[in-house]
Amino acid sequence: MFENLPKKEFSVLGMGEVMLRLSPTGKERISQSETFDKMAGGSEMNVVAGISQLGLRTGIITKLPDNEIGRFIKNKIRYTGISDDCIVYDQSPNKRLGVYYYESGAYPRVSVVVYDRANSSFTTFDASELKPKVYGSTNVFHVSGITLALGASLRKNVSQMIDRFKAEGALISFDVNYRASLWDEQTAKHEILSLLPKIDILFVSEETLRRM
Repeated sequence: MFENLPKKEFSVLGMGEVMLRLSPTGKERISQSETFDKMAGGSEMNVVAGISQLGLRTGIITKLPDNEIGRFIKNKIRYTGISDDCIVYDQSPNKRLGVYYYESGAYPRVSVVVYDRANSSFTTFDASELKPKVYGSTNVFHVSGITLALGASLRKNVSQMIDRFKAEGALISFDVNYRASLWDEQTAKHEILSLLPKIDILFVSEETLRRM
C-alpha cells in the first residue's frame, strides 16, 4: 500500500491516550501484590509501535503531563521507535497521567483491568495545540473508538482532525475497538456511524458488528 503513496515525513501517525500500566509481577493478583512493574500502554501506541518495527516511520499524537511521569512515558514511546514530535505537554496545575492496572490471567482466572484515567491530561487535548504542518506530514492517520469514548470534546476534535488529514491526502484508519466500560452502545453507534463515510481502512470485530 505504501509503495504508491507520496513520500512524507511519517508513514503512519496515530492518535490516542498513552497511559501508565502497572502490573503485579508474575501471576500475582492486584489485590494482593505489593510491587508493580511500570510500563507504557495504549491501543493506538501499540499499533504504531508494531508498524515502526516493520521499518516504517511512525509518530503518536497524544498529550502528557509535563512532569517526571510524563517524561517516563515519552522515553518509553521513543524506545519503541515511535517519534515524539507530535506529543503535546500539559503544564496546567491539574495535569495527570491516566493509569491502568493489568492483572494477567492464570487459567481458569481471566485477566483483570482496572482503569484510573478520568480527567487525565489527554482528555483536555485540543487540535489547536498541534502545529498545522502535522496534517500534511503523514500518509495514514490512525485513531480508535477508545479515543472517541473519552468525551464529547475529543470526539469533536477527532472529527475535525480527520477532515484536515483527508484534505492533505492522508488515508484514515479507524479501529472501532468498542469498550463497554467507557461508553454505551447507542452513543458509540451514533458517533462511529457518523465517521464511517470518512474512513478508508476499518478494523472491527465480528462481535461488535453484530451488536452495532
